[in-house]
Amino acid sequence: MSGLFSTLNVGKRGLYAQQGALDVTSHNIANSNTKGYTRQRAIMETTRPFGMPSMDNQVGPGQIGTGVEISKIQRVRDTFMDYQVRRETSTLGQYEARDKYLSEIEGIFNEPSDTGVSTLIGKFFDAWQEVGKHPEGSNSRTVLASQASTLANELNHTYNQLTKVKENAQESIKQAIFDVNNALDRVDKLNQQIMAVKISGMEPNDLMDKRDLLLDELSKKFNVVVEQDKFGSINLKPKYTKTVDGNGEVSNPLLVRKNPNDEVMRFSYVKSIEPKYEKKTDEYKITYLKNGDKDRTATFTVKLTGTDQEKEAQFKRLEQSRVIWSTSDKNDDTKNGLAVDKNGGVIGKNPVEFKDLALFDLKDDEYKGELKGFMTVQQDADDYIEQMNKLAKGIAFSVNAIHSGKKDAGTAKELKPGENIQADYMPFFVNGEIADKNYKIIDGKKVLYDSKNNIGTTKVDALQNVLDAETEITAANISINKQIVDDVMQIKTRINDEKYDLESNNTKDGEKDGARALAIAQLRDTLFKIQNITKDMNRGKFIENATGDKNLTKDITLGLDTIKGDINGMKVDSYFKDTVDKLGVQEQEAQRIVKNQGALLKEFSQRRESISGVSLNEEMANIVQYQHAYQANAKIIATTDQLLDVVINGLKR
Repeated sequence: MSGLFSTLNVGKRGLYAQQGALDVTSHNIANSNTKGYTRQRAIMETTRPFGMPSMDNQVGPGQIGTGVEISKIQRVRDTFMDYQVRRETSTLGQYEARDKYLSEIEGIFNEPSDTGVSTLIGKFFDAWQEVGKHPEGSNSRTVLASQASTLANELNHTYNQLTKVKENAQESIKQAIFDVNNALDRVDKLNQQIMAVKISGMEPNDLMDKRDLLLDELSKKFNVVVEQDKFGSINLKPKYTKTVDGNGEVSNPLLVRKNPNDEVMRFSYVKSIEPKYEKKTDEYKITYLKNGDKDRTATFTVKLTGTDQEKEAQFKRLEQSRVIWSTSDKNDDTKNGLAVDKNGGVIGKNPVEFKDLALFDLKDDEYKGELKGFMTVQQDADDYIEQMNKLAKGIAFSVNAIHSGKKDAGTAKELKPGENIQADYMPFFVNGEIADKNYKIIDGKKVLYDSKNNIGTTKVDALQNVLDAETEITAANISINKQIVDDVMQIKTRINDEKYDLESNNTKDGEKDGARALAIAQLRDTLFKIQNITKDMNRGKFIENATGDKNLTKDITLGLDTIKGDINGMKVDSYFKDTVDKLGVQEQEAQRIVKNQGALLKEFSQRRESISGVSLNEEMANIVQYQHAYQANAKIIATTDQLLDVVINGLKR
């Protein structure tokens, strides 16, 4: 029943409630600069009242209040704002990663500049023009050899630097996987702690802040899906990553779970991809870091299937992604971090087909984050490597064809006395990887025969290796023939220099004849289908693709065979400039999206901060409010004390 002691109890509860609210306010102020902290507020509710006996009671119907209590301490959090911030963070992370490496690629190309590939191509053809004007002297030839070496070296350097960009992106993926797995383990641990606190009847606000901060950080790596569950727990999955469970249904791998007995997945990094057999190229040995741990490795075999093009595409996807799903079993280290297939089963000793491999893929457009940025920029680097390879092969094929007067490299064979040479034994550009190994047998103009018109079989075989390797010329291995570097007078400049087997066949033109050099100089303005060059295309196919004819075309003005351009082709320099322009567009797009996403994310973050962040002005106002309420409750207690004194002591008088 109510009375002075009840009033005293109401005042006491009021004091405790205001003091609790002041504690919460103090906690907010103390963490006003703590990253990830969410503003808290004390939710006050009236305590259970005293009920009157009945409606016909003399006192009348109604209830008498018993005061106030703090029912819970609540985080001020908007989950939809969290979703928006994390979604835009994923997009920003993707394009920041792309911007980082695309800017590196721009620096590699270094265009426009005096030392870039475009300038060197121009200087290379200028040097041929000068040799055509002054073929008799060694000075112009020496300059040509130097410019050719510089161009080849720059193509080699560009290739190597682009390859390093891929390697750096892969290192970024490896580090990201390590960070992601650590963050997931921490989120998983926090998830279990939060449930335990919730079940005990308390609010784990600070633990939930730590978990949300980790989720924000994870969202920069990849899109995350957060599913709220009972007792403050969550289930965490990657967005739009599709695997197939045992029932053939599409599902997402679980990364963090409410039920500690549920299986969860982690990421493993593919360290190396090596052919399992020398001749059989459809099976590869995969060595991976178990759950991203560099000290724990395992292997399995993947089998590529389909056409050659499909196999190549599968290999590139595996090489560029390098992230596979694996188990997470902290209780059994032998089972922890093992790669799984799409059915969730651990991959054993038998080869797994690529289509069944549980790959953390980049195909889905909705999948974003730094990981996708690191993966897609490797696609870009591969594209630029391929375009540089086409450029190198186009230059080598066209120059070698006119330099030798042959539509193909030909076949090296032993010669009989008086027999004409059929092979281009003196290609201007060669595959440096092969030519360097066989250079010792290429020791002069009469390389295919000696004074007795005989040649050793080993020399023929070695020369044939050099000729065949022309098909495999890339930006990585293009090189000027070392014979030409050693003796620049062996550069073919005359009309009849294609008849290089016997000196008597070359007497029709004089030493000042530079027609062949001028024909090569004109290649700068010739339209080639460089964009159609394939990995296995040889010189003959290149000429046929460019001219529609299997043979070289007679140039009446110069009096020798040359390459006829194709109206659907492009100039060598234009092809490279298109490549640079494409890179510029991609980098500008990445920079634009980074700028726009940064502004959008800033706006969303400010909105979330306005809801969840600590406002010192607001907290100061709360302090005054709770202070006055505390003082008022204290006054009630003091007044009640005086009344009790009257009742207890005053009745004696």
